[in-house]
Amino acid sequence: MPYVSLYRKYRSQSFTEIVGQEHITTTLRNAIERDRIAHAYLFSGPRGTGKTSTARIMGKCINCESGPTATPCNVCPVCTAITKDKLFDVIEIDAASNRGIDDVRDLKEKVRVPPTQARRKVYIIDEVHMLTREAFNALLKTLEEPPDHVLFIMATTEPQKLPPTILSRCQRFDFRRLTDEEIANHIRSLCNKEGFSIDDAAADLIVKSADGSMRDSISILDQLVSFSDGTITAADANMMFGLVEKQEIVTFMESVFDADAQAAFDLFQKFFDAGKSFSMFLRLVMEHLRDMYLLRQGLNPPRDTYSDAERSALTARTKSLPRPTLVALMDEVARVEDRIRWEVYPRIILEILIIKMIDIAAGHTDSAPSQPAPAKKKPARPAPKPEAAEPAPPPAPPAQAQVIREPPPEEPPAQAQEIQNPLPAQVQEIPEPQPQTPAPTREDNEPEAAAPAPPTEPEAEPEEPLDQPDTQTQDPNDFDAAWKTILQFIRKKNMPRYLMFADARAHMPDENTIVLTYLPENRFKKENAQEKEYTDLLKLAVAEHFGREMRIRFRIDHGGDQPPEQEIADETTVEPEPAPEPVAQNLSLFDQVKQVFPNSKEIE
Repeated sequence: MPYVSLYRKYRSQSFTEIVGQEHITTTLRNAIERDRIAHAYLFSGPRGTGKTSTARIMGKCINCESGPTATPCNVCPVCTAITKDKLFDVIEIDAASNRGIDDVRDLKEKVRVPPTQARRKVYIIDEVHMLTREAFNALLKTLEEPPDHVLFIMATTEPQKLPPTILSRCQRFDFRRLTDEEIANHIRSLCNKEGFSIDDAAADLIVKSADGSMRDSISILDQLVSFSDGTITAADANMMFGLVEKQEIVTFMESVFDADAQAAFDLFQKFFDAGKSFSMFLRLVMEHLRDMYLLRQGLNPPRDTYSDAERSALTARTKSLPRPTLVALMDEVARVEDRIRWEVYPRIILEILIIKMIDIAAGHTDSAPSQPAPAKKKPARPAPKPEAAEPAPPPAPPAQAQVIREPPPEEPPAQAQEIQNPLPAQVQEIPEPQPQTPAPTREDNEPEAAAPAPPTEPEAEPEEPLDQPDTQTQDPNDFDAAWKTILQFIRKKNMPRYLMFADARAHMPDENTIVLTYLPENRFKKENAQEKEYTDLLKLAVAEHFGREMRIRFRIDHGGDQPPEQEIADETTVEPEPAPEPVAQNLSLFDQVKQVFPNSKEIE
């Protein structure tokens, strides 16, 4: 006789043998005893929790020769045939393989045929969420009003994938995940039936690997029975499945808390060389941190398997660690545990985790990120000021005086006013009032003999630091750097307005004027840049950098043969106000045609 796996050999054959689902078995037994059996049931829940076994027991209870009864006899021909999966009237359908509309149509045709061996036909549709949308629609009417001799029992691990129209036509029962104690007790009972012994440590390892699934735990037990010599120990489980022993986790965590990176990496290298499970390693680390947290709060861990010496050492360690540190460690391990499932190189991720855990335990993570942030921000503001305060070349002032003699004599008072009070110049963007005339008169009284003297000469006398930015503007390289700084200031303030100035080519024809030159294809940006809110932001940036307010001029480079100086002279005489060109562009197509052809008439 061929060997039968333990989970098949010891499949539950009655409601009393179903482990951990009393809320479902009690309801179904009462429904059978009171003759309140529905036409369709939906069993949902994690794998290995008894959904299919309950469906088969339901078929026995309905079709048993001594029934319908809540306790099938399991000895009559009908019960025996259902146990051996040989009864034609209890049909199990794998929805993953028979998921199309043609399969459902075939089922609908067979549903009409009455049972031949049993009292009622029972259709058990496993993994019903795999059916297609068309198959669900074809099943709706039959599922809602099946023949009296038919019972539908559907099982699924993902009930959220079922359409609401299917859910509303069924009585739904949710199977819960089994507890560790329930699985461990059932494993011990199976070992007694098979004549094997198992220690508590090995049972705990099997329970951890099963993750709430009874079928998974019995499959693991079946492998260990074949591996061991009659007594299943924790060493057998560790060797068979590459599990991590509890003492190894304790030693590893102690090296993390002691900031001994070499010891932690050596232990991890042993895990890696032994081929042990990374996911189980992370889970045991998380459970160890959880136990430490509960002990620190004065609570007992859910599965307290520590000896007195281990418990006292663990309690002493928890008192030396602050609670936020334990929470941060658990958060980091949980984040990596969720991420490592999809990683191609999990070992690298775990090595980084070890370094982070050591830093968190040592308390370095809170201070490390906060220190460089202000250190970078503080020199960012004074950076433009040292550029403006650098010493200027001495021949620059006389060359500048030759270029600036052309502007009208109205500019020196305005600039002297800006030098007297540079801060109001940033707030009042175009200060032209006369109350501050006494300040410039005192400066102008000394060099009164040179009436048309350039503005740089009176500025050089009161304060030398203010003359340095003016002399630097004559060097194209220095102004290019200053213009980049001005653009960065505008970019931080307002990105859309920064884009209007980014494509412009800027230069200084004199110390009080900045000319922005646009290409013809950027005429739209030039027109927007001439708006008041744009020029105000630009003047604020210029005043922030140079310490005074300056005039802003705009022009378009048409690429002609005219020398650039003449183009600048013509363009700079125009204030940045809306020119007639943008107005012409805003005309409609019909108005433009009328301007080109003034004598044209409409054809009616």
